[in-house]
Amino acid sequence: MAPIKVRSKVKDVAKQANVSVATVSRSFNNPDAVREDVRNRVLAIARKLGYSPNPAAKALRMQRTHIVGAVVPTLDYAIYARMLNSFQETMSAAGYMVFVLAVGFDNSKLYEPVRQLVDRGAEGLLIVGRIEDAPLLKFLEERRIPTVLTYSYLPDGPFPAIGFDNYAAARQLAEFLIRLGHRHMVMISGPTRGNDGQQSRAQAFVDAASEAGIIKNCHVIERSYSLNEGAAAMRWIHSEYPATTAVMCASDVLAFGVLSECKKLKLDVPRQMTVSGFDNQDFSALTEPPLTTIDVPAGEMGVRSGEALLSAMSAHRGIASVRLDTNLIVRASTSNAPEK
Repeated sequence: MAPIKVRSKVKDVAKQANVSVATVSRSFNNPDAVREDVRNRVLAIARKLGYSPNPAAKALRMQRTHIVGAVVPTLDYAIYARMLNSFQETMSAAGYMVFVLAVGFDNSKLYEPVRQLVDRGAEGLLIVGRIEDAPLLKFLEERRIPTVLTYSYLPDGPFPAIGFDNYAAARQLAEFLIRLGHRHMVMISGPTRGNDGQQSRAQAFVDAASEAGIIKNCHVIERSYSLNEGAAAMRWIHSEYPATTAVMCASDVLAFGVLSECKKLKLDVPRQMTVSGFDNQDFSALTEPPLTTIDVPAGEMGVRSGEALLSAMSAHRGIASVRLDTNLIVRASTSNAPEK
């Protein structure tokens, strides 16, 4: 087995050139500050030893890496991809590189991955949702790292948030279904642990049902985001809550699974079962029937969050939280409750 070649270090160059480590550093980073003969000797020895300065370390020493981190739950869900695309375009136009970190949907376990991202040079952070990790909050505040939260409008938190009101959007949808006469409803929520968006949507459903006096006939079940989970949830609803006439899904992905399973169960949508989603993904208008859903301004969130983060990093200005609008998109998957 060939011996492993050990990478030369700056102190090796300094020793052979008979100069200080600082002189080696200046020869690379500030050559005008070093006498020409000394600089030439240092560079020649560096070439001989195969030494080159670490650009990342250099950037960190200068405290400018032009790197920002985007912390998202997953890269498998189109709504986050749309937001990230517009965020990355905004940052790239300003000369910044975006490192994307997918951490799952539980924002109470962010400290270690985000700390590593910062230690590797991230000057600013975009984080989806509310930070529910106390060590991370302390770390970001102590290090004074410009941070913007997105996807949720959170006006009272320690960091500015560029997003929409999850509670208000879900409440609008729940009240719409109630106005259609539905009195037996089930909400399929995404994972709620450490996930303020899903917590808010589930609470909005419960509050709307309570105020309408139908809470005893309404239920919230929790599933992970996938077509299969949506389909499995619909089978369970059909078995356990057969009086259900409306299924309100907290994501379009879950709703797609519900629509598919309704066909297998021979449940006519919307005549026998009303189905709604959330996010207005590209395929929502192409399902059979087309899906009623909440349109989320994902692209605008990415642009506005990027602009806010650039402002904070370049001008050290405070960032104000911004509430963006959502829209209820009514399509053919919803209708009046069937007559009993």
